[in-house]
Amino acid sequence: MLNAWYNFFALTGAAGATLLGLMFVVVTVGTGMSTARKLDVARASLTPALWSFTGVLVQSMLLLVPWRSNWPHGVIFIVIGIGGLLYRIKAVRVRRGLHLKAIQGTVDRIFHNAVPVLASVILIPGGAGLIAGAEWSPFVVALSLTLLLVSGIYRAWGEILVLIGTQENS
Repeated sequence: MLNAWYNFFALTGAAGATLLGLMFVVVTVGTGMSTARKLDVARASLTPALWSFTGVLVQSMLLLVPWRSNWPHGVIFIVIGIGGLLYRIKAVRVRRGLHLKAIQGTVDRIFHNAVPVLASVILIPGGAGLIAGAEWSPFVVALSLTLLLVSGIYRAWGEILVLIGTQENS
């Protein structure tokens, strides 16, 4: 069932790995900020973006493992979905407590909070579908990966703008 998805998962894994590497460039851009501000920005958005890109990479790699059945994939994705949901709820609470200017608008809240939570929630039935052999399950897992990728890109871009703006104000 997953063989037909090989190119998609290879492409999303490569995108996740590339964007993960570019996160180090983002951190380098922010070296002129005060230490306290760097920690706030990193905790609020860069670390969750890093987790999103890492999640895309790891999940894509796991989907490319040639197990004899989809059962191991399904179990792993249910565990990743539950763990990701717990992490993302914690990250939302941290961001809410920091009152960052970059995360004030509705669209920002959607991409910083709702989309990554939704990606984790969606992964749970996707994993269950893989265990059950449901034909729709690769679509659900692919949707979760896509949501993580788009959310990570949005957050990384927003934080680059914040970092650049903070440097100009220094």
